[in-house]
Amino acid sequence: MGSNNLKTVAIIPARYASTRLPGKLIKNEAKKYTGKFLVEHVYEKVKEAKSIQEVFIATDDKRISDVVNRFGGCVKMTSMNHKSGTDRVAEVASNLDADFIVNIQGDEPDVRGDMIDDLAKVMHAEKEAPVCTLANEIKSMDEFIDPNVVKVILDKDGYAMYFSRASIPYIRDKNNNSKPTSFPLLRHLGIYIYRKDFLLAFSSLPVPTIEEAEKLEQLRILSNGYKIKVVITPYVCEGVDTPDDFERFLAKYRIKN
Repeated sequence: MGSNNLKTVAIIPARYASTRLPGKLIKNEAKKYTGKFLVEHVYEKVKEAKSIQEVFIATDDKRISDVVNRFGGCVKMTSMNHKSGTDRVAEVASNLDADFIVNIQGDEPDVRGDMIDDLAKVMHAEKEAPVCTLANEIKSMDEFIDPNVVKVILDKDGYAMYFSRASIPYIRDKNNNSKPTSFPLLRHLGIYIYRKDFLLAFSSLPVPTIEEAEKLEQLRILSNGYKIKVVITPYVCEGVDTPDDFERFLAKYRIKN
């Protein structure tokens, strides 16, 4: 099957509960000041990707599904028992005719269609890894030491060796510049494309203790002997996790009068 015939579907997992910012995806302030809900920004950005044939929002919450229906998005209701967004995505994917599934979080308004297209192009040609994801270059020491910034180390062929919240690699001979090193340090962006059959098998893979320690789901893939191809993008995505992030999002996307 040629790459032109491969069907790629995007699924955006969306939950109402959030430890630091409950209901952020459908907060009315976003609609009031930016013209769209947070999850609506993400949905419309993903729809710009030329490699995607369909886009769905997957949620177990009627409040979110009502908002998505009002702005004309495609929503799929899921079980309330999922432990992760990946499991939610897999439930929706199991009922779809697709070769590849893109998973984008609902709180990533900076995602770009061409980022997804770059990811899909690599995945369609990939022979070894069942998963591809994105990373970009870390620009400052503050970012490098922030445990909320997930770092990734690559091998010579661009496959992930390890992901961590710790500052990896450890720089023994540090310099005092604002930029950590002369070589690129990479920040992982939580946007993935999976082969559908692998995504459906993912939740049944054994969960390693290192995943539980780091709270990083992608370590389950590496721990079980599978590869993750990493595509380096020049674009930066700033997710909305905290009230401060939400204020920054409002300022960035505010409608100019």
